[in-house]
Amino acid sequence: MTGVKSLLRGLSQLLFVIAGLAFFVGGRAISTFTKTDRITAEMAGIAVAFVLGLLGAMLKNAGDNIDEGEV
Repeated sequence: MTGVKSLLRGLSQLLFVIAGLAFFVGGRAISTFTKTDRITAEMAGIAVAFVLGLLGAMLKNAGDNIDEGEV
């Protein structure tokens, strides 16, 4: 089970990094690539960052609970 725990924790860290990048540059990238309004694109970037952060937290929690057999 240690491999699965390491995998889940690693994926959670990766999702946290991607969420941080989406928070800081996601709005600009969405606005540039889709030619949408900048405010709408910034809100979409924050929403993507929130969802990825939530998924990262869920994976981290699952990785922490694997030793306890709660998953």
